Amino acid sequence: MSIRDDQLKKIELADMSHFDKETNTYYIPKYSKPTYAVGGYYLVSLDVNFVNNTTSAHAVNWNHGTAPKDAYMKIYVSKVMGKMIYVDSLSYNMETHSDGANMWSGWLNINDIKQLAVI
Repeated sequence: MSIRDDQLKKIELADMSHFDKETNTYYIPKYSKPTYAVGGYYLVSLDVNFVNNTTSAHAVNWNHGTAPKDAYMKIYVSKVMGKMIYVDSLSYNMETHSDGANMWSGWLNINDIKQLAVI
């Protein structure tokens, strides 16, 4: 048994769906940026610098001094303008997997959010 085989057996939290045992090769799928379509529902996480930051240039220039209060949100995309999307959102609790009570509408930069799921 090789050192590589020993290391592979020690892995507990790895996605081995792309590992070919016959050739002993792990194939890495090509990354493609997530897309956001008008009328789509998504579960996203926000950049921590964007949450509750009502004084940022983004909040002041795009959202009239408002910012989301939660790091995780369910969003509905109603407009797309380049890298900016206009969303209606509802806070989401990742620990309990339940909707929160905070609602927010405004513009988000797709570079400041991470798509976790398409709903």
